[in-house]
Amino acid sequence: MIGLAQQNKDLRLIGGGHSHITVIRRLAMKPLPRTRVTLISNETMTPYSGMLPGLIAGHYTFGDCHIDLRKLCQWADVQFIRSTVIHIDPLAKRIVCRNYPALRYDLLSIDCGSQPALSGIVGAEAFGVPVKPVAQFLQHWRQWLSQAQTAAQTQRIVVVGAGAAGIEILLALRYQLLSTTAIQAEFILICAEPLPLGTHNKRMRNFFLQHLQTLGVRLICGKRVIAASDRQLILDDQSRVDADFIAWAIHAGAQLWPKASGLACDEHGFIAVDRYLRSISHADVFAAGDCAAFTPHPLPKAGIYAVRQGPILADNLIAQLKNRSLRPFKPQRLFLSLLTTGDRYAAASRGAFFANGKWVWYWKNFIDRRFMARFVPKSMAASDKSVEASESMRCGGCGAKIGSGILHNVLTQLKILPCPDIVSGLGDDAAIIHLPANTQWLQSVDFFRAFIDDPYLLGRIAAIHSLGDIYAMGGTPHSALATAIIPYGSEAIMQEKLLHLMQGIVAALNQEHTALIGGHSGEGPEIAVGLTVNGTLTAGAAFTKVGLQPGDSLILTKPVGSGVLLAANMSAQCQGDWLDHAVEWMLQSNRNAAAILRAHNIRSCTDVTGFGLLGHLQEMLLASRCGATVSLDAVPVMDGAQHCSAQGIRSTLYPHNRKASRCQTYQGSHPSYPLLFDPQTAGGLLAGVPAMQVRSCLQQLCAAGYSAACIGSVTAPDSPIVLS
Repeated sequence: MIGLAQQNKDLRLIGGGHSHITVIRRLAMKPLPRTRVTLISNETMTPYSGMLPGLIAGHYTFGDCHIDLRKLCQWADVQFIRSTVIHIDPLAKRIVCRNYPALRYDLLSIDCGSQPALSGIVGAEAFGVPVKPVAQFLQHWRQWLSQAQTAAQTQRIVVVGAGAAGIEILLALRYQLLSTTAIQAEFILICAEPLPLGTHNKRMRNFFLQHLQTLGVRLICGKRVIAASDRQLILDDQSRVDADFIAWAIHAGAQLWPKASGLACDEHGFIAVDRYLRSISHADVFAAGDCAAFTPHPLPKAGIYAVRQGPILADNLIAQLKNRSLRPFKPQRLFLSLLTTGDRYAAASRGAFFANGKWVWYWKNFIDRRFMARFVPKSMAASDKSVEASESMRCGGCGAKIGSGILHNVLTQLKILPCPDIVSGLGDDAAIIHLPANTQWLQSVDFFRAFIDDPYLLGRIAAIHSLGDIYAMGGTPHSALATAIIPYGSEAIMQEKLLHLMQGIVAALNQEHTALIGGHSGEGPEIAVGLTVNGTLTAGAAFTKVGLQPGDSLILTKPVGSGVLLAANMSAQCQGDWLDHAVEWMLQSNRNAAAILRAHNIRSCTDVTGFGLLGHLQEMLLASRCGATVSLDAVPVMDGAQHCSAQGIRSTLYPHNRKASRCQTYQGSHPSYPLLFDPQTAGGLLAGVPAMQVRSCLQQLCAAGYSAACIGSVTAPDSPIVLS
């Protein structure tokens, strides 16, 4: 008998906006018992809007003004799913994502922000760059800067929209351009209203009008842009403005999917919410931030309201789950505005109050950095991880199998690839397989505890990893059996977890033209998955670990470092973008790499997995009775792996791999040295290639998308492994 804490409800958060990061922090401090919390975001790093002008100007780094959602969620025990929501079905309580299985919910909160309302301007989506999302804006701006360096004529930079965001963006662009380039430029600000900063006090408006005039910024007021073309804008009086770079900072527009999903929205498409931040049409849906329209009275689209709504939203989500009374959100009538001038200078206003100076910038900088520090996991106070709910005693043995109803519902939703070699029927106790003549049968098994909180991703990576053994032998995958362990919970939650895990497995197997022919499922304390994979091979054509010859070059097809990054992620010490990149490598199949290696007459091959690069190389050298030299500088490494390793972060298998190594005499301090013992999940292939074939082999591997490198060479029989 084992005790398992049951999850009965699903709270889903769509979007990583300012309100939701506060909700996550609040839930981390006092977790909700019996509730699974999930954040769905299309970006891992979410920007803090107040610091973005400083990022553009160069006062801040990307990390200074972005919150790492994956790390925050890992710390808070919140599931993180990187995907884009395209629709919800409020009746079925179902969320539809792009390239991701559908998600159910019991309670839903939306904080997906807004976007510049470009749909009313002809050509705006094709010409110019919206200031949101900021990562895309910065990429376009840097590309334009590099191209404009060689331009002889004066460049015209136009910002459309003269609210606080437009003015700050223009001044930041100007400061960055003048301080880092020799580009001659004219700056133009287009304002649809009679004057910019219409919601601020007169002293603030006058200060920025005078400042823009002093800097020589051309200001066009009272005219709307109605169309955009290549290097030109057309205004509503039919006048034209030439432009070499266009930045859209106009009023906020709503995303289309909430209204299309049937949620009540205002006339602009923003989700209509009551004083509790609850949808006026669906009591189990909440919304906050720029995507919401506060129906008691209109609120401007300002980040201060999203920040202030966060604690109320958190309290109301908890109250709704516990059937308690909700708290109303009471927006403040006046709030402090701090606007920067590009350099380290700023102006402040609140009601009739106004101030300006360098000290205002440093005041703003203090406020902003203090806000960001609240969402760095290492600086957050310890949370209350106690569990209020009682635990149910669950049976072991065959009594731990997943219920037949859940299993049937999952299997009927899977799109399993048919296999002509299998003649047994659906539901038979075992698969009957016809083996073609002159064919050898390959078989391998792998099993994993969950190393990432996304069952769909876990299933895909587990399948890619398991098939690696077949490719390392030079075989063709044929079929697989899956073993899935799912934590006990409500039937709906267990079914979704199993469905997502199996959909991930099937998606990867289908991509590799491999049939799922059966498996086993059961309950356990955490998600775990195993695959037994089968492959075929023409008799006598196997890649083996025997066969290396002195003079052969050693080629590695993928970077190392997944073990240390996954270990760092478990303790919320891995940057989200590092893990995103690691996942991309883990999802890369070894199929094409194996075909390229075969075409270059490889002598020996293996895949780099649990024993680490050095452990698997050592197996090949022992089998071939050879030595090797390895260049540490040549070993490709995943982003962030050296940093995490330098912090002393290690996988639990690291000491065992280190102990088994024949390189104990190495006295160097190369940052990649510990990564030689790092266990890899879905790692690359390591092969011995004749020296004359290396150049062509590497060219084809890199063209196929692999980060392949020649890391060393094979030396005389029975010589040691030498690291350099």
